[in-house]
Amino acid sequence: VWVITDHPDTEQNRNPRAIIVSDSDFAPGNLQPQGVHPAATHGSPKIASQIYHDNGLMRVGASTCTSGSFAVSNRPTTECFHVLEGLFFVSNADGSARRCVAGDTVCLPKNWSGYYDIIEPVKKLFVEVKQ
Repeated sequence: VWVITDHPDTEQNRNPRAIIVSDSDFAPGNLQPQGVHPAATHGSPKIASQIYHDNGLMRVGASTCTSGSFAVSNRPTTECFHVLEGLFFVSNADGSARRCVAGDTVCLPKNWSGYYDIIEPVKKLFVEVKQ
């Protein structure tokens, strides 16, 4: 994974540089356990993640989640992610849902509300952007 940022509003990005992360960095032992998702609605979905870049306006990282369900209410950021492993459903607040598997890319806008139903453990790469 390559991350290159160049944003005039952050001191950190006055001299942009590439951040290179290898696939071994996504191994479970290299992610930080976060415990059971605080908004769990079914089961005990445990999350782990690692942030590779955070300039205050954008975060890039990897995360995993075990089986279970959780709600999201009014996302504070826009998130785009690419699914590396797993099977889950993303449901909008209106009840419409999409099945997501390895290879899928999903973008959830700021203020999005809905649910995740994790069927098989998920591993994803994500970018979160404040607007």
